[in-house]
Amino acid sequence: MAEDTLVEGARQFELKMSQGMYKEAAKIKEEYSLPRDMLQGAVTKAYEKNMNLGEYSMAAELAKLYSLPENLIKNAAVKSFQRKVDGGHHKAAAEYAKQFDLSQDLIRNAAIQAYEKSMDFGLMKNAADIADQFDLPEGMKKEASEAAFRKHMDSGLYNKALKLAQKYKLSEEFVKEARSKIQGR
Repeated sequence: MAEDTLVEGARQFELKMSQGMYKEAAKIKEEYSLPRDMLQGAVTKAYEKNMNLGEYSMAAELAKLYSLPENLIKNAAVKSFQRKVDGGHHKAAAEYAKQFDLSQDLIRNAAIQAYEKSMDFGLMKNAADIADQFDLPEGMKKEASEAAFRKHMDSGLYNKALKLAQKYKLSEEFVKEARSKIQGR
């Protein structure tokens, strides 16, 4: 009887996967407590279907969620990463590469591109945050945070400038300058 329930659950799971209804399939997996080996065929088919459709992020998510072989996860993740880079979404690409444990070179290169793009567009605080988030060289972090500080000071956003100086541990001169402006001196 219990085996019949598992077989029915696996059948429903496979149906939902083939229809692209992945959340519903996951609910069925939980509801029937389906063992991983009963799901691999349906998951592999869904993975291949998504890869053929160019839905690399979905394929990578499925492969990771259902513990498909590491090479399948990495293959889909690298293709998704490359699409994000090609689309100019460098920060998203760097975050994605980090999430899927892709090489440090990929993460770093995408993060540097995101940093440079932010600097080019005058988004200094964003660049500083990227440098901090991805452990870019200290010089890059300093350049962006000091430029962001100046931008805030020039705009009269003294409290934001002070917080930024403290967050990025800018020299005491920056902190004093912001405090002085806040106090109206």
